[in-house]
Order: sequence, then structure tokens, then C-alpha cells
Amino acid sequence: MSFRFETILRLNKKKEDLLQRDMGQINVHYQRQQDRQQFMQDATEASKDELNQKKRSGVSVETMILYDNFARGTRTQVEKQSKIISEINTKLEAKREEVVEAMRKRRTMEILKERDMLKERKVRERKETAILDEVASNLWMRKT
Repeated sequence: MSFRFETILRLNKKKEDLLQRDMGQINVHYQRQQDRQQFMQDATEASKDELNQKKRSGVSVETMILYDNFARGTRTQVEKQSKIISEINTKLEAKREEVVEAMRKRRTMEILKERDMLKERKVRERKETAILDEVASNLWMRKT
């Protein structure tokens, strides 16, 4: 006899797998966006260092304005990137909650399956014991 909710258990496992895959994709996207933000911050720092080096050796006002414009532009991009990362993080947390819920449902079904299998095994053992008792009783009756 099989577990009567086997189909539901399989569906729960598939749903959990899909949710985990989705969460993995969101996590990869999150990592890429963080890397992109870090790259922008590094470029800004490098630009500042380069400007400081040029200030020591004498630099024109136009060059300083270009560096300042670049710094403002990257700062704006970093702020936008922070918003994007925050949105992705919100999606990631929501997906993580979905995955946890799916795992909980699957585990509940697995526990029910284990209990059902244990119950079936006990019933089978009782039947076997009853049959063995019947055989032993018949053998004893023949000998006496």
C-alpha cells in the first residue's frame, strides 16, 4: 500500500525546487548588482586619487571640473544602484520566506508519510504475528 498523499508530496518537492532555483537566480542578480556598485565605488576612489596626484603636479581648472563631474555622476549611479540592491534584497527575502514555507509543507508531508508507513508496518506485523500464532496453534493441536 502506498502513501495516499504521494502526489501532493511530489508536487510540494517540485514547488520547493522551483522556488529554490528562483531564489538562486535572484541571489546571483543581487551579487552582480553589488559587484557593479563596488566597481563604481572603486572607480570613484581611483578618480579621487588620480585627481589628488594631478593637483600636486598642477592641473587645469577644466580637468578638475571634469573629475568633479565624473565624481558626481558616479555618486548618483551608486545611489541608484543602492536602491536597486535594496529592491532586489526585498525580493530575495520574500522568496526566501516562500522557500522556507515550501520546505515546511514538504517536511510535514514527509512526516505524515513516515507515520503512515510505520502504521502500515505495524498492521502488517500484527497480521503476520496472528498468522504465525494460528500456524503454531494448529501444529500444537496436531501433536496433541
